[in-house]
Amino acid sequence: MDKLDKLFDRMTRDMLHYFIAGGLAEPDGLIRTVEFYLSFVDKGKLSEKLLDKQIVEDALIHHLPKHMPLYIDESFYAYQILLDLYNALYHENIISQEDCKELQFFIYLNKRTFLTRMSNPNFWSKTKLAIMDEWREGNFEIEDPYNVTDYELDKPTKKVYPDNILQFPKSNKQATLRSYVVRVDLKGYKPPIWRRLKIPAGISYGRLHRILQVVFGWEDCHLHSFFVDRKESIGPKESGVAEFSEAERLIDEDFREGVKIDYLYDFSCEWEHQILVEKVNQAELEPVTFAVCLKAKGTTPAEDSKGHESWKDFDLVDLNKRLREE
Repeated sequence: MDKLDKLFDRMTRDMLHYFIAGGLAEPDGLIRTVEFYLSFVDKGKLSEKLLDKQIVEDALIHHLPKHMPLYIDESFYAYQILLDLYNALYHENIISQEDCKELQFFIYLNKRTFLTRMSNPNFWSKTKLAIMDEWREGNFEIEDPYNVTDYELDKPTKKVYPDNILQFPKSNKQATLRSYVVRVDLKGYKPPIWRRLKIPAGISYGRLHRILQVVFGWEDCHLHSFFVDRKESIGPKESGVAEFSEAERLIDEDFREGVKIDYLYDFSCEWEHQILVEKVNQAELEPVTFAVCLKAKGTTPAEDSKGHESWKDFDLVDLNKRLREE
């Protein structure tokens, strides 16, 4: 059995899981996705091209949406199976663990664009449009609709950005700040799960990460990252996947009233949190040196339980005791 066969054999369990748990009519769409992706990236050779972010981006946001016929519900599981592909590549000793994490993170960054274009006919080729029309009419007897060799895979035009933009010095208005009041929502749940916090000014994103781990009951055993304006990523320097180090960047650089910042914990389960800066306190009667949870709503899901959640109770007094010790 060659490397490619071993890879598909390892991924079969994941495909069957999505087929059963996701209620898909058949797993063929997931198989087609992986075949198309591997064929486009490096013709199934499992080479270093799988780590080339330019090629991966072209596949994710240009060629898969343009040429791969999938229903909308299949597209979400296709995204998941691409994450699983890199996990399988790591376990088959084809790529390193660090490369696996970096490419999974890169795929996550392109998730929104991928899913949007997969569901928007304006991004589809004429061939894909014709196939989707046939499927809607109930005609599924179409041979090799995903065969990459049947398409003219023109490369997208690269954007060229000016390099003559001057960076102006940042304002020093934050020197008098004392604290922030923020509301943090764990996205995707009804009734909502959220925490309102009062946090000191002048702390790093690394410390903010530890605060959020406490108030949501996480165990800090997975990758994480902050996203400012959905563009700049801030995370652990040693992970090698974030643009800015969370140990070095202070929250004061980004926190303003009304600003929203995203915090992602666990790139597999994708626990997405939204941080809303509700208030900036310019002065305090006493120095604020530790975070305080002012209000909390909703029990939190247990670690690694996405999709089959088990729930953990919390005690506000205990949360604040742990925050004081942080």
